[in-house]
Amino acid sequence: MKVIVQNDNQVEISFIKTWNNDGVPLNVDKRFIMLQGSAGFYSYGIFDRPNGMPEVNIDQVIVVFKLQENKFHYMAILEQRQREMPMPEDRIRGVALDYPEAVRLTNPTNSLLKGEVDNLLLKWNFLYLEKS
Repeated sequence: MKVIVQNDNQVEISFIKTWNNDGVPLNVDKRFIMLQGSAGFYSYGIFDRPNGMPEVNIDQVIVVFKLQENKFHYMAILEQRQREMPMPEDRIRGVALDYPEAVRLTNPTNSLLKGEVDNLLLKWNFLYLEKS
């Protein structure tokens, strides 16, 4: 870990993984930025393939965060789009749809979510906030 920026308004940290002949031949620098007064954070990646490294073709890059299920129960996309999150056990009790990322919630822990579709691909784009 390396601190890139640290002042009263912003902190930016970097986590660098250097390729060592294992996995995708890229050096990856994951960056996280927190701003004063902001409930969320920004994230971006820098992918580097220096000369001499094997060629690589990347079609898609997805960032996924595994959160502690006992602490995160609420999602917020926009100020107008916020709601309770389904729990992992809700997916197990649900009905699988045409693709594995989507499940219709048939017996969720929160009855207000019954009949809704839980879609992991859409969740990956959400900002998760801890419920207060």
